[in-house]
Amino acid sequence: MIIQLQISDAIYAALLKNNTRVQGTIALVNPNEGNFNAHKRYTPSAARKYIKLPHGRASMNKHSVRLSLNIGLDEANIHPGVTILDESLKASDFVNSMMTEGGVA
Repeated sequence: MIIQLQISDAIYAALLKNNTRVQGTIALVNPNEGNFNAHKRYTPSAARKYIKLPHGRASMNKHSVRLSLNIGLDEANIHPGVTILDESLKASDFVNSMMTEGGVA
């Protein structure tokens, strides 16, 4: 099957300039034509420092601190309350070390 895609000029220019892939979705107009819509991607600023945790990540910059965890209730040998406590302590250690070292601009 052959599908003709329409992409925006900005996406086309980015493809040529960066020589990389662009993630997105295709909305079919009919069985042979579609429009490509690129996904917006979050890219943390250079001033934001972060660590990866087994169930999420902790990040900080000079204005805020963020902790995000996603714990599946069907994971074997995982107790959500204990996991939250353990990973929040790791995040706390990370934040304290960044603040004492002056690691966040």
